[in-house]
Amino acid sequence: MIVGIGLASRASAEEVEQLVRDLLSRHGLPFPPGAIATRTRFATDPRVALGCPVVGIDDDELLAASPPVSRRRGLPAQVARTAALLAAGPGGRLLEPAGRSRYATAAVARPAQGRPAPRHRSERER
Repeated sequence: MIVGIGLASRASAEEVEQLVRDLLSRHGLPFPPGAIATRTRFATDPRVALGCPVVGIDDDELLAASPPVSRRRGLPAQVARTAALLAAGPGGRLLEPAGRSRYATAAVARPAQGRPAPRHRSERER
């Protein structure tokens, strides 16, 4: 499974981990996930260091693939949802709409069957 994560500057590592654990638990999935997908600028952020590879997705890719949003602050994209789907690749699908905590969002995507682990130019082992 790929978990997409969107962060606000006030999000804590504990908040992000709990959100991901809760989301995976709802689907009977183990922690840590197979990979985390997020904005490239957060790929080395300790708040997303959850014991699995982290795939950084460039903002231009997120903006191009995201449904429109009305957000005035931050990146005007559905980061968690879009990052998870981009990392899952063609045929990937979301398990549910993004989950939210106070300062973070997370979404779980299942790659198409038989698809290898995600690879992206900004991937970092965490």
